[in-house]
Amino acid sequence: MAELYIQGMKAGSQNEYNVSIALKIMQLSYEYQYIIGMFGTRGSQIIDFLVYTVPKPTPLFVHGEYWHKGKKAIEDQLKLSEIASTMHNLWFEPVIIWGEQCETVEDAVNNLRTLLNG
Repeated sequence: MAELYIQGMKAGSQNEYNVSIALKIMQLSYEYQYIIGMFGTRGSQIIDFLVYTVPKPTPLFVHGEYWHKGKKAIEDQLKLSEIASTMHNLWFEPVIIWGEQCETVEDAVNNLRTLLNG
């Protein structure tokens, strides 16, 4: 299978690629792998997609069930809370689309419509 790219970067997963195509179908601009803080320093984070929703951008994370359940879920929740508190006046609350919600582009479109417009 050919490598998949999003905005010139290798996609982290098929799910992320599906989300990128869904966002294009929905005509939403986004930045893939958006970095908050200085890359590689304590407190910095990478947001899978910063979606330019109106009137404020929405941080969007694509979480696979294997990597983001259990102990990792606590760390993820802390990161989401930090983003929400740091950017609360500038961005909407962070949103998660789970792997099972974006196994296909069609699934991604249907679920993103709910997640980003809800």
